[in-house]
Amino acid sequence: MDVTGRLSKAAGLIGHPSRAAMLWTLMGGESRPASGLALVANVSPQTASNHLRLLRDAGFLKVSVVGRNRLYSLGGPHVAAAMEALAGAIQRLPSSGGAAHEQTPELVFARTCYDHLAGELGVAMMNGLRCSGYLREQGEDFRLTREGDRFLRAAGIDIAGAAAGRRRFAYACLDWTHRVPHLGGALGAAILDWLLRSGAVVRLKTGRGVRLTDVGRRQMQRVFGISLSLGGRALASRSRSAAVLGE
Repeated sequence: MDVTGRLSKAAGLIGHPSRAAMLWTLMGGESRPASGLALVANVSPQTASNHLRLLRDAGFLKVSVVGRNRLYSLGGPHVAAAMEALAGAIQRLPSSGGAAHEQTPELVFARTCYDHLAGELGVAMMNGLRCSGYLREQGEDFRLTREGDRFLRAAGIDIAGAAAGRRRFAYACLDWTHRVPHLGGALGAAILDWLLRSGAVVRLKTGRGVRLTDVGRRQMQRVFGISLSLGGRALASRSRSAAVLGE
């Protein structure tokens, strides 16, 4: 099958509203049973089973067996990146507000994109790393500079573990609510894992949103050069980045 044929097949699979709903609800990296995905898609269990089989066969989903339960999750970070990019590519004109204004403020500010941080906070974090000279472009990916490697290791982020796998180490993942990149790849996953373990951010009870704690506010300032205004906006400090993110 040529490239146009593969694109057409992928678009057909994602383009069905029920399948799109199933994929989108798994964007936070979680696993769900078929019954839960049927409710999300508002279809019968039998119809959901057919949709899930098509998505699994195409590699968009993977399934794991836990006891008697079959749990479905995204096929990998590449699927999440593709979904995020597509959502950002199809938007209204900027004057109408765009997709960010159609979402809850919590998701716009900070959420998970598969296993890394997205939203305004994720964008500011990557800007801080780049403007500090810790992250440099390397073709279509990013690499840590010597200073960046030393600094993030000292902060307690598992850089060795992130670099040890076969996964892409770091790349720009288009943020669909802001239409600028946040940090994807193994490095982005390692940073989110560190933020969760240290109590800097906590997952909300439902959905993909994460909440920044008081500990997290201090860590964002110390490690990534990000301060927060009283209104809650994520701002990259001028000593580390000239970028100011809008609400």
